[in-house]
Amino acid sequence: MATTEKPALTKERFLAATTFDEYVQRMKVNKEQMLQHVEEVQVPPEDLAWWRSQGKLNVFVLTYDGCGDALYNIPVFAKIAKQCPNIDLRVVQRDENLDIMDQHLNQGIYRSVPCFIFLDENYQEIANLKERSEDMTRVFEAEQLAVRRRLRVENKEPWRAEMLREFKNVVGTRKKYP
Repeated sequence: MATTEKPALTKERFLAATTFDEYVQRMKVNKEQMLQHVEEVQVPPEDLAWWRSQGKLNVFVLTYDGCGDALYNIPVFAKIAKQCPNIDLRVVQRDENLDIMDQHLNQGIYRSVPCFIFLDENYQEIANLKERSEDMTRVFEAEQLAVRRRLRVENKEPWRAEMLREFKNVVGTRKKYP
């Protein structure tokens, strides 16, 4: 008989999680930058009105202190939550919550952060956002591809010399089969 797996993110677990302010106080790296970014974010009044009109929202964010996307994306939502009393924002370390993270893998394989999990007033998931917006991901990927192509052209000869060395190293250290 099949058993129904209980959701890892329960009301009790949500309420036990750190608030955004508690999370920031515990940060080991990027703490000042996180606070600066929250201060810099400007949320237009019409956006705040939209968020306030959404009813009670509980937002659980998986992250880690050194994540660049978290440093830029969490402050946006933290600023919204600070100005919308209907939003309860909790932020936790991804690696201390892998059971939840593994239910929200990016493309089914990546433990990408930040991972925003939106819950209704009954703590039922209604949406999630992994890492960053799709539009920003397309911009990043296009720029990364352009950089890789440029570096390959600029470093063609050193690249080839390194590959010659690495091919010999790999084959020279192979296992000897009887």
